[in-house]
Amino acid sequence: MGGRRTTAPGVAARVVMGAVILHVNTERHWRGGEAQTLMLASGLARRGHRCLVAGQPDSPLLERAAASGLPVFAVRMRGELHVGAARRLGEIARREKVDLMHYHTAHAVTLGTLASLFAGQRPAVAARRLSFPLKNRLLARIKYSYRVDRIIAVSEAVRRRLVSQGLDGRRIDVVHSGIEMERFAAGAGRRFRQSLAGVGAGRGDALLIGAVGHLAAEKGFDLFIEAAALAAPELAHARFVLVGRGDQEAALKSLAKRRGVGDKILFAGFHDDMPSVFAGLDVVVLPSTYGEGSPAVPKEAMAAGVPLVATALDGVEEIAEDGRHALLVPPRNAPAMARAMVILATDAPLRVRLIEAARVRVREFAMDRMVEKTEAVYRSIGVVS
Repeated sequence: MGGRRTTAPGVAARVVMGAVILHVNTERHWRGGEAQTLMLASGLARRGHRCLVAGQPDSPLLERAAASGLPVFAVRMRGELHVGAARRLGEIARREKVDLMHYHTAHAVTLGTLASLFAGQRPAVAARRLSFPLKNRLLARIKYSYRVDRIIAVSEAVRRRLVSQGLDGRRIDVVHSGIEMERFAAGAGRRFRQSLAGVGAGRGDALLIGAVGHLAAEKGFDLFIEAAALAAPELAHARFVLVGRGDQEAALKSLAKRRGVGDKILFAGFHDDMPSVFAGLDVVVLPSTYGEGSPAVPKEAMAAGVPLVATALDGVEEIAEDGRHALLVPPRNAPAMARAMVILATDAPLRVRLIEAARVRVREFAMDRMVEKTEAVYRSIGVVS
């Protein structure tokens, strides 16, 4: 049972431990934000809360949440002003006696606010995961203020962006996205590495330098290919691996051919077993050019003990320090990225030093810490005792 809100004359409303929390996510696909939604809901459930997940019908999030034992509600959400979806969310909130609404996407914020008009106002928290500017400053200020009690930014960089666009910094808490440390620290054998034999991995002793993520423009995989073309002459046995799917895949394959490294770039496709992916790579590269809030890939690489090259975006610099935990390079600088690849590939003592420091640092981003800090945000608005 969830916590019940209690009021008495002259006494502020409060909720005893064990709140009912409705997590709303409008995405149809499985990416980092959906993984974070599931991890948070599961972690809160283990701490005694009743967590419900509302998402798109047949979405990977709902499938995985149901498999994890969480109550799920399929709600077809056709944009943030879909009144039918808002009414359905309101019905769920009212019937399930929801104590708190947690919005995990920008569209979920508007839909949840509309739902509160049908079901009555209740405490609400909105997550902001990306450092992209808000599209309309005035409307965004209303959207993230009206009937939204707190905003959770996944990094200080995201928080600064929101404040610069007029949102009240006193209402914004920073909680970095978390990772399941034990999954990556335990190692996962050579399954991923062995699977690459069919896509041209070549010799079993090949040096594998990989980039992981959705193949979208802002992820900078074109930069990774440019850097690979520059580094390849110095790394005769290297293969450069792209792990993921996305609308840029065809363009990236064409670029690899034009740059003369079509035989050295391996497109490995989507892999769900990320511990195995990291266990099979010798160097991990995050080539993103913008938009990262608190990316999972650097943290997962650090936990897995794989040396990291990453672009020095604000959110990334909050995770890893250049020369101490990773090698950071300027965004959109292929020569600098290529040089960092070569250095890590050829300097074994440096790799060891970075790996050891990174494994200590990444403990700050454990999933349990994310759950605890999120629960503290709920406590600050009186939803849990």
